[in-house]
Amino acid sequence: MEHNGKQDSGKERFFMPARGENVSAEGETVPLGSEAVKVKGETVLPGGENVSAEGETVTAEAAEAAKAATGAGREQFCMRRWAKMRFGGQRGAWKRFGALGGALIIIAAAGAAVYTVGYTDWNEPALNAEKILAQSKLGGRTFKGEVQEVSALGGKVRAYLMEEHSVPLAAVSFGFAKAGRAYEPKPGAALLAESVLSDGAGRFGRRELRELMKEKGIKLSVTATADRLEFSLSFVKQFEKEALEVLRAVMYEPHLKREDIELARRQLAVLRQQRRENPQQQLGELVRTEFYGSHPYGREDIPDEKALAAVTAEDIRAYLRSFMGKDNLAAGISGDMDKAEAEAFLAQAFGGLTDKAAGAALPAFAPDFRQEAAVRESDVSAQSFVLALAPGVARLDKDFYPLYVANHIFGGAGLSSRLSRAVREKEGLTYGIYSYFSNSDAGDLWQVYFSATPENTSRIMTLTAEEYGAFYRDGVGDEEVELAKKSLMSSFNLRFASLLDIADMLEQMQVQALGADFLKTRQAQVAAVTAEAVNDAVRRRMPKSFAAGAGMRVFEVSGTLGK
Repeated sequence: MEHNGKQDSGKERFFMPARGENVSAEGETVPLGSEAVKVKGETVLPGGENVSAEGETVTAEAAEAAKAATGAGREQFCMRRWAKMRFGGQRGAWKRFGALGGALIIIAAAGAAVYTVGYTDWNEPALNAEKILAQSKLGGRTFKGEVQEVSALGGKVRAYLMEEHSVPLAAVSFGFAKAGRAYEPKPGAALLAESVLSDGAGRFGRRELRELMKEKGIKLSVTATADRLEFSLSFVKQFEKEALEVLRAVMYEPHLKREDIELARRQLAVLRQQRRENPQQQLGELVRTEFYGSHPYGREDIPDEKALAAVTAEDIRAYLRSFMGKDNLAAGISGDMDKAEAEAFLAQAFGGLTDKAAGAALPAFAPDFRQEAAVRESDVSAQSFVLALAPGVARLDKDFYPLYVANHIFGGAGLSSRLSRAVREKEGLTYGIYSYFSNSDAGDLWQVYFSATPENTSRIMTLTAEEYGAFYRDGVGDEEVELAKKSLMSSFNLRFASLLDIADMLEQMQVQALGADFLKTRQAQVAAVTAEAVNDAVRRRMPKSFAAGAGMRVFEVSGTLGK
């Protein structure tokens, strides 16, 4: 998604207002989608790495500037909750291993932003993203790399593979469906598993494991989201044997020592208390209790100390044995592996999994979008934080792309969206307001988020309602749709700055059943959207008005600090 707390030895937990992973269009996750990177640009990014771009090389910093300028940064502002550290490894919008060969089109140009000191015209954006995109070399480009489906263990394990042999690196992203926190039989088991799996495993103690990974350039992360248990692994090709040994040890032979589990409990207890003092986390709590209620998505993101104390090492082992299966596994592999090598890797890595995982479907969730706004005061902030929810669209729905373009125009295009121009640029009432679609196992949502001073909140809601009313009633024109499509098509290729980015996407292509040809067909699907299709989908599928109790659920944490 597109992301809060402080990093604490890789065991930080982030929660954004809308519970669930909110994985949206083509595998990216959008702002404020539960397990997320930090809000207001606090994401840790690798610096100084080179990114290959059709014969030219640019810095990661320049690429990030271009990405933010074109709006791609907004699309990935909150990438699942993968921006976290594990033994020096980072998962976020930009990951390690930035250099890729010419087989993929990653970045064709890096933009530069020019700032005028001392003067701001609120009626004219300081940075014209659409003008930059109009000159972009990325528009309409598709991937040259081939995505192959590979399998092992008699077809019980499958993955998507994209070979890239220009650098001796490989990345694997994989996860297990119906294995996240919403599915765990004992609250806290998945969270503690995430926290302690890498604290010693197999023949390695904690120190030995970390030293080996540092010496061999192996990076491993484990993340328990609401829906899934996710892993990422990256390594230098010559140390594939060691990387496999580390992975198998962590998955099948974690030590789960009492002192490590107790340390994780204490850290989580401190973090839980810190979150109570964070207004954005308070907004998440408000959504959990008022929107999700008794549904598993309504559980506390971090259980209380009593619940965590009840989780034993055997509970964690039982959870891992039962919920990691061959049948609920999705995986993506990118880098210096051919088909035979990838299939051998799959067999060695996943041969120890149970054939059938224990995960069952979540209880049905039928939210009521007719209720009035839910407001809670917060004495820890002078700002107010607002999240509005409405029914969304499933990823494979025929209306997905028309609504995807519609959202981009209304609130998804960063500073150039209608919402941002009306509320931020013209009125100066907020630093940021945006909308996005999200998908999770609990359902599909459309969301609008902003923060402002309490005295401006009502005015922003009025302006948003007026802007939405015009959007719904009058629709969009051909020129606006063409600009939106160009933006979405140009920014798409900027998502793949590393092998881990590509592996993530390949995994999501499996999870969302997008097909092995998705990277080649996606641009054509966006290009085929017309203004007529956008307007028709909006009037059939989206709320008739932007108002609490009229098809929208509105949640607000109102700051009272200093009053």
